[in-house]
Amino acid sequence: MSSLADRLATVIGLPVVPYDAGGAVDHGLVTALARRLVAHGVRVLTPNGNTGEFYALTPAERRAVLTSVCAACGPGTTIVAGVGFDLGTAAEDARFARDAGADAIMVHQPALPYLAAAGWVEYNAAVAAAVPELGVLPYLSTTAVRGQHIAELTRRAPNVVGLKYSVPDPVVFATTAAEAGDGLLWIAGLAESYAPAYWQAGARGFTSGLVNLAPALSLALLDALRRDDREAATAVWRRIRPFEELRARDRSAGNVSVVKEAMHQRGLCRREVRPPSHVLSETGAREVSDVISPWLGEIPALTVA
Repeated sequence: MSSLADRLATVIGLPVVPYDAGGAVDHGLVTALARRLVAHGVRVLTPNGNTGEFYALTPAERRAVLTSVCAACGPGTTIVAGVGFDLGTAAEDARFARDAGADAIMVHQPALPYLAAAGWVEYNAAVAAAVPELGVLPYLSTTAVRGQHIAELTRRAPNVVGLKYSVPDPVVFATTAAEAGDGLLWIAGLAESYAPAYWQAGARGFTSGLVNLAPALSLALLDALRRDDREAATAVWRRIRPFEELRARDRSAGNVSVVKEAMHQRGLCRREVRPPSHVLSETGAREVSDVISPWLGEIPALTVA
């Protein structure tokens, strides 16, 4: 699992799911967009992440999306399949991901309003036990789970190679990571906005929805962080920040809508998202246009083979 952790210490791309004019998943475009990401340097993809509207897809659609992404990517791409919902569904989808050729799973934080830390450990340990052959990355966005709980999980589930940590507090992250002990890969799950701060506290990768639009920007930030070039990292971060601020507005209501609107404006996919997400207003679309206009030369076109 150590080699897997090394491969995951990078930009983890979260592909959007494009829809056709009738609202169905456009699998030809799923494939083309995945190939575009790989062609422009993204080496780890998470189909069925939140940017892929995980909670808005049917079970059959989630599996079909995973199958399309796996088929689009060669052996040089690491696939981390998103799984979740009730324990039975998560375990079943994890086994499907294994059989489809995924290298690891990312376990969404259970969407239950009454999450207990001990229950979080039980849930993730059970999902990990269903696929001992795969690496496991739990997705954590609550302060209810602390370092001691994560340490207990890793004792029970040795295939847990790291965590996608999405609590918006670098101090809490640093404390939690220290309490959890050594040996885990920490992924900054709040994308480029938090990547520099979390890097200083030990994260060695970050997730990204921005890569769907401009992968070179995300990869430039990673490169600067790896070189410990704070001036360069800050310069890239400042370029990216307005886009991420639009995504984070109103408690991240536009997290996916902003990405898809930007992609639509560059001819990459349709702008539609599924409820409870919503397409941007005309004002919101103009804001996206203003933010991405300086990047036009850094947004690669879509090539359909």
